[in-house]
Amino acid sequence: MIKLLIIRHGETIENAGNICQGQQHGCLSELGIQQAKNLASSLKDELIDVLYSSDLQRAIDTANEILTFHSKLELQTDTLLRERSLPLWEGLRFPENWKWEYLPEGSETNEDMMNRARQFISKLLKTQDGKYVAVVTHGGMIRAFRTVIANKPASDYFSWDVSKNTSVSRVELHVDGNHRLLEVNNTDHLDLETPGTAQLFS
Repeated sequence: MIKLLIIRHGETIENAGNICQGQQHGCLSELGIQQAKNLASSLKDELIDVLYSSDLQRAIDTANEILTFHSKLELQTDTLLRERSLPLWEGLRFPENWKWEYLPEGSETNEDMMNRARQFISKLLKTQDGKYVAVVTHGGMIRAFRTVIANKPASDYFSWDVSKNTSVSRVELHVDGNHRLLEVNNTDHLDLETPGTAQLFS
């Protein structure tokens, strides 16, 4: 069994400006930096064995804040954890009245996203069994993870709530495939004037 934390990156300048990032790097805003610091403080006493991140800079910068309290960890980046590719929109403002269900030609599909989630979960189960793993990724990938973990079809991908920046979801991964989604989109650390420590696993 693997204890898994799935974390969304902090707010970016692009998030605040309604700009599509997709697989562009993005840059944490001042708020996003503070969110990441609060997140890191809330996890400071967690016994994390392995820390993964998307290789996109907004996720790496968020993960690096976690490393300030876990200096013995080595951050591992993985392209499987990237946000959805949206080549015709990336770097531009989202169109008015757009919907995720109607994405431009050439975009990754929900099935593509779920296949990446499955590949990453399979990789973890083969290499990190028994470990406590934290993953910093993106809103689109979090929906993919949740759909796969709940064993739902791709048509349910958009039924999940949007993950807030630096939200934490708590999961148990099992080799028999009976995964458990224990907590979704926890942002208690954002409500604290002085960030404390959240024990996410008993």
